[in-house]
Amino acid sequence: MNTLEKIRVVVADDHDMVRAGIRGWLEMEPDLLVVGEARSGEEAVRLVHTLKPDVLVQDVHMPGMNGLAVIRTLRDEGSPTRVLAITGFDNSSVRSALDSGACGYLTKEEKREVMVEAVRWAAARTKGIWISPAVAADLTQANMAVAEAALTKAEINLLGLLALPNSDIARRLHISESTVKNHITSIYSKLNVRTRREALEWARRHGLIDAVREQ
Repeated sequence: MNTLEKIRVVVADDHDMVRAGIRGWLEMEPDLLVVGEARSGEEAVRLVHTLKPDVLVQDVHMPGMNGLAVIRTLRDEGSPTRVLAITGFDNSSVRSALDSGACGYLTKEEKREVMVEAVRWAAARTKGIWISPAVAADLTQANMAVAEAALTKAEINLLGLLALPNSDIARRLHISESTVKNHITSIYSKLNVRTRREALEWARRHGLIDAVREQ
């Protein structure tokens, strides 16, 4: 594969061994190329500005400008670089990273193939968010709480039916089609999605589909 065709990655972590390990893992793949390494948040932002990588693998906890500040800065600048947050696992870090603008979340204990998959997913600019399989199950209850705080009970009930036509949804929920449309518009806005497929994918990633069906 030509170098120009490779997915360009910057790795930001203040631990030399972690950076070297991630770089080694990624560069075992013919389509991935680590173009830079950052030891601080400030350096990560500079490298993104100068190297314009497809993906930044960003440690959340760093000295000086921390990873969340890096993610927010790039988001506010409208940077096209997609950011994968990486850190030791805790629910607050996951939510903070995603709320700051990361497209996905990894732990430092990931298997190599998981990290490679995440980087390729991010570079493809796939809609939605990427959550590590290692933490997805543990996040289900936390994500349910977050989703329920944002969505009304009616919207959560409707979310699991979005694969159906509006007329069928209205009949099942005993509401009008205009109410269905209003709920869908609200769901799209709250989840920051544009299509039914994206909304359903969001619900599946956050463990809501099965919960809805069980009600």
